Amino acid sequence: MDEVRLHGSFASANPAGAVLGPDEVHVWTVPLLGDPERWGLLLSAAEQTRLARFHFADHRRRYQIGHGALRTILGAYLGIDATAVQFTQGPRGKPYLTGKGPFFNLSHSGKLAVIGIANVELGLDVEKIRHLESLTEIARKHFSTSEFAALDALAGDAREMAFYRCWTRKEAYIKALGEGLSMPLDTFDVSLCEEPKFLACHDGREDPANWSLLDVSPGPEFVGALALRSKKVTLRRFRLEGC
Repeated sequence: MDEVRLHGSFASANPAGAVLGPDEVHVWTVPLLGDPERWGLLLSAAEQTRLARFHFADHRRRYQIGHGALRTILGAYLGIDATAVQFTQGPRGKPYLTGKGPFFNLSHSGKLAVIGIANVELGLDVEKIRHLESLTEIARKHFSTSEFAALDALAGDAREMAFYRCWTRKEAYIKALGEGLSMPLDTFDVSLCEEPKFLACHDGREDPANWSLLDVSPGPEFVGALALRSKKVTLRRFRLEGC
């Protein structure tokens, strides 16, 4: 069986009775491995319909585990059964809990899903590191002028890592805004160095001083970032028990 290597800071935990502190953001890792059937039993009728559209068994398994685990975790925070969790969608399709409850965001790459939960709007992105022949072309098209210049000054592994840091930080921010693919990625600047920072917003819609960017990279083969509209943040990391 394949394994997903995670950093030791993601300790195995059962979400039962989970409590989200006022300034906390919780990040849960969910390896998308093993028997998916117990997770699939938690899905709603709409999710089952979507599941049936997947052509490949591996894609089906990842969806069942990822979304079943999401329901399990959110149900624990809400104090209800996982099957009773209900979702609604924002104007551009971003999911929210129906009624009162924390904000959340899910991202997956390779055989790992990562879920962020907070009391304020947030976005999360995770990417498995892989060699991209088109890395320069992607960055030239989507990064801001200053970001591309910073990337272009690097080479080798440092260049590749900087690309993934920039990409995940930008994706996390637009996911927090709920904009999806409608927002150009070059309208704001983030750092490419080890320390995540929201540097500038060129369209004037947000003040970087009101935001936090966090590195939530779950393992040595992944890069992850989380953005949220808050400056006072305590990050807690977990691995879902039983995954």
